[in-house]
Amino acid sequence: MTEITPGAPATSVYFNLASGNLNLSVSPATVNQITTNDVWTGVASVEGYEGKNLTATHGVDPQTVLNTEFANTLLPNALTQVAANKGNPSAFNAGGLAEFDGGTYLAIGFQGNVQANPYLVFYLDTTGRTSVTMTYDVQDIDAGSNDSVSPIALQYRVGDTGSFTNIPAGFIADATDGGVAGRTTHMSVVLPVPANNQAKVQVRLITTNAANSAGNSTPDEWIGVNNVVVSSSPSSPTAAAVVVSGRVLTDDGRGLRNAVVLLMDQQGNHRLTTTGSFGYYRFDEVEAGQTYVVMVRSKLFRFAPRVLNLMDNLTDVDFVAGS
Repeated sequence: MTEITPGAPATSVYFNLASGNLNLSVSPATVNQITTNDVWTGVASVEGYEGKNLTATHGVDPQTVLNTEFANTLLPNALTQVAANKGNPSAFNAGGLAEFDGGTYLAIGFQGNVQANPYLVFYLDTTGRTSVTMTYDVQDIDAGSNDSVSPIALQYRVGDTGSFTNIPAGFIADATDGGVAGRTTHMSVVLPVPANNQAKVQVRLITTNAANSAGNSTPDEWIGVNNVVVSSSPSSPTAAAVVVSGRVLTDDGRGLRNAVVLLMDQQGNHRLTTTGSFGYYRFDEVEAGQTYVVMVRSKLFRFAPRVLNLMDNLTDVDFVAGS
């Protein structure tokens, strides 16, 4: 195989998922998104890397490769890599990443070799977002004679340094069939909760230098990735916390000590407190936007319950015996 030497600096920005979905597809309508080798500037918030020398041998599980080839594992970082405007995957053996935008199979192709463990990185801003979901198709695009066990893994990390975390639900142990192309595996993976509401999240698909079914070194097949959509949902707003307080009085206006005050929501959940020396009580951290019933229990006096539509602090919810 001929090694592709990467030669373009990284420039990616983090895609704000609050503005919509991040999409990456290779189709007849997008043949001009990558036009120059190693240059990803036409693809928003996505870049590819060669993964040079990330593994020392063939057949390493990509789920266990959690670093990058750069100092402090920093990404984005120079240099990026992709072979642009390729046609038949079976006739192109270089290792690394390639954009196949002509011929039968259209995709971003991954092919490992003795130095390349290629990976594709998606840069996400998930601020105010939850349920970040990545859907994509993994396809065997290589109909040539190569026959390898072709794994691909999905990983993520928060921030731009440190180790990636493997996502087991995104792993495909072998995405290809020897000598024939076309098998497609559709994936839909929800990122782990730590990826929610973060200014910088990096998600990557990675493969490694493959082995054959016997575990021996073998020429790698091309694995295609296409129709990538990263979607999300708005984070549920945190309900405002307010205060409910007041005073419990006897029928002659004196504060009633040690009366039990109950605060109950519409679901029957309740909190209890008791009045102090002069009949005062207080509930802190009450969720606003709900309807509550407040009741007072006393052996000596009776109090009518109060119904509150709670939108803000209420500090004068008083009770007078007999009323």
